[in-house]
Amino acid sequence: MRRLTLDLAVPVLLAATLVAFAAGSSSVTSLVHDGRGARWVALLALFVAAVAWVGRPAARFRVAVVAAAVAFAAIAVESSVWSVDPRLTIERAGTFVLLFATAGALALRCAARPESSRPVLWGIAGGAFAVTVLGLVTLAFDHSAAVQAATYDLPARYRGFGQNPDTASLLLALCLPIAVWLAYQARGRERIAALACGLAFDASIAASGSRGAIIAGFVGVFVVIAFARERLRARALAAGAAAVLLGVTIAVALAPTSKGNASKPATPAQTPAAVIKAKPGYANIGVEYPLEFDIGFQGPGESAPTHRTLFGLSGRGEAWRGTIDLADQRPALGYGFGTEDRVFIDRYANFVGGSPEDSYIGIYLELGAFGLIAFAALVLVLAFTALRRRTPVAVISLAVLVTALVIAVVQSYIYSVGDIGTVTVWVCAFLGTAAVGRRVGS
Repeated sequence: MRRLTLDLAVPVLLAATLVAFAAGSSSVTSLVHDGRGARWVALLALFVAAVAWVGRPAARFRVAVVAAAVAFAAIAVESSVWSVDPRLTIERAGTFVLLFATAGALALRCAARPESSRPVLWGIAGGAFAVTVLGLVTLAFDHSAAVQAATYDLPARYRGFGQNPDTASLLLALCLPIAVWLAYQARGRERIAALACGLAFDASIAASGSRGAIIAGFVGVFVVIAFARERLRARALAAGAAAVLLGVTIAVALAPTSKGNASKPATPAQTPAAVIKAKPGYANIGVEYPLEFDIGFQGPGESAPTHRTLFGLSGRGEAWRGTIDLADQRPALGYGFGTEDRVFIDRYANFVGGSPEDSYIGIYLELGAFGLIAFAALVLVLAFTALRRRTPVAVISLAVLVTALVIAVVQSYIYSVGDIGTVTVWVCAFLGTAAVGRRVGS
């Protein structure tokens, strides 16, 4: 009975943890304070349940996996010595170690009992589906919270239950390959449920217009299809269907237009002020810096806002360059783990955010070159181990890891436990790296 209880409790706690983390960064402001406290309680409860679920572990990790994980975690903890905010670094490094321990326990359980992997992944998919439904509930009762209003240079975007359009879509992009994997592994009603989850995730991502989530999520889907244990023809058909869905998703995401593009305002050269010639040595402010430039992010010389493109950076390029310059002042060890939002200051007219929105630059800022090398080593070891094993659970481990690395290019999150998607990344990344037998631990 104890084992049966844990078999049910762990997936439920996993789903509840994802919902709690979503509430901590929600568009519903009344939930944010309670959500921020509840997420740590949920993560701790998940850790306790996962350790109890493992019991006496019959599986082991490869030495390389353990060494790479310990090395990165050790640098994070030790960075408190030179951190600009030692207490913050200790707190955030502690939660990161807790997440690694939780992910490791779940991986050991799933390696010893492979049938446990599906409930774990259903727990993640169920939590993401709950976040999707909560987004629709928010839309029904508070449209202004669920939809980010259009501005002169940005279109209206759906954010659902997330703080901004890229918040919930990050989690859903990570879960998109999980839904496809579950559909491959299941039959009958379970397969229908998995496909329904995947379509719901994709619809929410498309409505948000989050281009990074679209690209990353479908990259993960194609990884699952490529390594699926199906005939070549079946995989080709699945890849074709995914490609069609990707095209539709991109079209829907890029369809909305900004207020500026919708109204097609006159260019500065066509305004009455343009006919007034400035005296030598003076500038005509009405022509060169019209009042509308103060609203939104349009700059001088741009006659009207442009449509969002699939690979546009939305001002991130400026923030990346500035952050790299800042990190170069402490190139070896950085400013301390978890201090990114303390050190980074948004001084860029075309960018809005509390972080540079790039996980690799964020790691360089926090932990310097040594931390970036340790992170790269950990990712390579996890990916190589999953590729070497080629089991069904190793496939989804690799797919989610690849998805996470792609979206890390445009989101600062993979090292921040408090982010909505970080738990999913590391639980799945470790899931396919443990195995039964002495050779694994050697």
